[in-house]
Amino acid sequence: MNQQQSILVLDDNPAQRMAMLLQLGMLGYHNTCEAANGAAALAQIDRLEQLDVVICDIRMSQMDGIEFLRRLAAHRLRPAILICSAVEESLRRSVLFLAAQSGLPVLGDIGKPIPTPLLGKLLQRQPPAVSPAALQPTELHDALGGHVFLGDFSAYYQPQYALHTLDMTGFEIQCRWQHPLHGLLSPALFMPQLSADQRYTVNRHITEQGLRFISTLQRRDLTLNVSVPLADVQLQSAGLPDMVQDYLERYRLSPASLSLEVNAADFAEAPLVTMENLVRLRLTGCHLTLQADPANLPSLQRLHELPFDQLKLDARHTRPSRDHEDCRAAMTAAIASAASLGIQVIIDGVHNWQENQVLLHLGCQLGSGDWYAEAMDEQAFSQWIQPALRQRLG
Repeated sequence: MNQQQSILVLDDNPAQRMAMLLQLGMLGYHNTCEAANGAAALAQIDRLEQLDVVICDIRMSQMDGIEFLRRLAAHRLRPAILICSAVEESLRRSVLFLAAQSGLPVLGDIGKPIPTPLLGKLLQRQPPAVSPAALQPTELHDALGGHVFLGDFSAYYQPQYALHTLDMTGFEIQCRWQHPLHGLLSPALFMPQLSADQRYTVNRHITEQGLRFISTLQRRDLTLNVSVPLADVQLQSAGLPDMVQDYLERYRLSPASLSLEVNAADFAEAPLVTMENLVRLRLTGCHLTLQADPANLPSLQRLHELPFDQLKLDARHTRPSRDHEDCRAAMTAAIASAASLGIQVIIDGVHNWQENQVLLHLGCQLGSGDWYAEAMDEQAFSQWIQPALRQRLG
C-alpha cells in the first residue's frame, strides 16, 4: 500500500472514526473518507471511481460489518479489507475469513484501540489479488468459452531451499492462468472448476513446459530437484507410471531429482489404482510428496503404509497466536511423526527469518516461500538462478 491510495473508515462511533482518521493523517494517508454504517458506506462507494482500503468495524447499527462485506463482495470495486473491532480475536478472524472467501483481498484484523505504528504496518501489507471464491464458475465458463486455450496457462517456478544453509535445492513447477479480468491466477482459484479432462490437459501441458525448461538447465550442468504436482485425475489413470517414465527418458531426468506431489484431499478416497500408481512411481526411484494439513494427516500407522517419502506442510500452522495452540501442536506432531518414519519435511509459505529458525528447530529440512523467493516465470527464474549457475560452473 502507498500513501496515495484511498481509504474508507467504517465505524458507527464518531469518536472512533475521528481517531482513526487522525492516525491515518499522521501516517501520511490523506485521501480518506468515512461512513457511520454499512448502508452509508455502500452508497458512498457507488460514487467512487477508486477505493483501495476499507477499515471496517464489525458491530454496527443498521447494517453490521458482516452484511456490509457480503454486499461489498458483489460491488465493481474490490478494496482490501482491514478489520478493526473490539470483538474478540477469534470472531475478527472468522469475519476476515468470510471476507476472503467472498473474494475480497484482506490485510488483517486488529482490536481497539490500535497503535499507530501497527496500523501503518498493516496498511503496508500486500494483500492477495483475489481469493478462491472470487472466481465464480460462471465467470470461469465465460472466460474459457467452454474450451481450454493452453497458451493462457504458463509454468511458474517456486524455489525450494535448505533451511539451515539457505542454499537453493530445487524448485516446484506451478501453474498460472492469465485470466482476462482477474489477471494472473494461481491453480487453487481455477483448477477445482475445470472438468477432469481439462485438469488433465492443463496439468500435463504445464508439466511438459516445465520439464523442457529443466532440461536446458541440465545441459548447463546445473542439476536441481524438481517437484511436479499431480492432478487428481492423473492419479487415477493407469497410464500415469508410463507417462512419468516417458518424462524421465525424454527430458533425461534422474528419477532421484523428480518429486511428484499429491494433495491429501485427492488421495483420501482414491481407488486402488491410485495406490498401485504411487507404488510403481516410487519403484522408478522418484520421490513422492504428500501435501497435507497437519490436523488431517493420516495416522502414524497409515503414513507408514503409504509410499510417500516427503511431507509438505504449510508454515502458517507454526505461527504463534493465543488461539492457535492446537494448530501448532498438530504441526509439531506431524513433523515428529514424519521424522520417526524417515520422511523428509518440506515447509511451504515461510514468511521470515524467525519463522525459518523455528521450523529448523522443529526438525524441518526444506522450505519455500516469498521471503526466500517468489514463484517466477521462466524468464525471471532464468535471471534469478544465474548466480547459482556461475557458482556451479565456477
